[in-house]
Amino acid sequence: MLDLSSFRLSRLACASLLLPAALTLASAQTAPPRPPPSLAGAAAPTGGTSLREALDAAWALSPAARSADSRRAQLQARERAASSWINGSPSALLAQRSDRFNNNGGLREYEAELDLPIWSPGVRGAAQRELAALRVGFDPQLQVARLKLAAEVREAAASVAVARTERDLAERKHSEALTLAQDVARRVNAGDSARVDGLQAQSLAQQAASGREQAQQALARLQNQWLALTGLAGVPLLDETQPSANPVLSPEHPALQAAQTRVQAAQASLELSETDKRDPMSIGVGITRERSAFGAASENSVRLAIKIPFGTDNRNAPRIAAARAELDAAQAELDATQRQVQTELASALAEFDAARRTQASMAERARLSTEVQALVAKAYRLGESDLPTRLRADSEKFEADLSLARARVGLQRAISQLNQALGLLP
Repeated sequence: MLDLSSFRLSRLACASLLLPAALTLASAQTAPPRPPPSLAGAAAPTGGTSLREALDAAWALSPAARSADSRRAQLQARERAASSWINGSPSALLAQRSDRFNNNGGLREYEAELDLPIWSPGVRGAAQRELAALRVGFDPQLQVARLKLAAEVREAAASVAVARTERDLAERKHSEALTLAQDVARRVNAGDSARVDGLQAQSLAQQAASGREQAQQALARLQNQWLALTGLAGVPLLDETQPSANPVLSPEHPALQAAQTRVQAAQASLELSETDKRDPMSIGVGITRERSAFGAASENSVRLAIKIPFGTDNRNAPRIAAARAELDAAQAELDATQRQVQTELASALAEFDAARRTQASMAERARLSTEVQALVAKAYRLGESDLPTRLRADSEKFEADLSLARARVGLQRAISQLNQALGLLP
């Protein structure tokens, strides 16, 4: 005779063993495909790459860095031209005069002349001063471009750090959801919980799997953007040094120096426009060989000539007005830059203080939610609490941990933004 009670117990035991495996298989089948493993691995922080090395790599790929040598060579070529004793390219003149086509009396004249443009008084010195001002401003302009690129690198690293944190917490949430689903399945099979609890736990596990995949895809997308910006696969951690307690703006801030050198260059350009009031003068040196008639002796002569163009308002007024406009724009830009850097520093200090307070608040919230979740989980295991209460406690703990992780990254981002506002590179 069969023992039906033993048969029922064995069926329940088999179901309790197979249901967790079925949940895991269903989660794997319904989950969207993972991104390529190389992207997921590349998103991990690497100890061998620092934020400064990432900036150097991004700078090597930037248009400003790749064209810097050519722009420096262009400036050097202009300086060499300004140091020359001629103001432009020489020209040659060859001429012949003859009466062959009228009375043909034997008149022949040959002329060769070399024309050399020369500097007008004061123009050469003004041109050299303008080029000297441009050379002084060359490096600050590169530093400004590098500082702007540093802001992009810092923001990209912070975004990847946030995405990495969200991915890690999403994986933890998925693992905890699978564990809870297995526990609920055992309770349902034992008759201690309703079937609706098991379905709710399964739904939560599927939702956590979907959230994990979305977090992984977001991390992979940001990693691709980082790779395009820096050419590096590894993303360094945000570990910049916190500035002093009361940071002040340095006059050596790259943006201020660049704006000041632009004003100096515009002043030198205005001086050149006011000095150079005519086209370049020129000196001509020529030799002439002439024969007046057949049988006459040839005569040689040397000719010296100087050409002095006149300066008119039609030529000078537009150039001087344009130079004055450039100077006014440069001075206005300097004033705007001073206001902007002051405002950015004040905003960065306020964000830094807010980030510190937020981290302290989120740490306390995470501590409290962890204690609550532990108590609710214990009560649920003892049968003193229902599943919805357990799920609310788990959700609150996850949100608190996520907020704390974001707050920690937010504090590091605030430190980076403060260094950025101070004009400091990683």
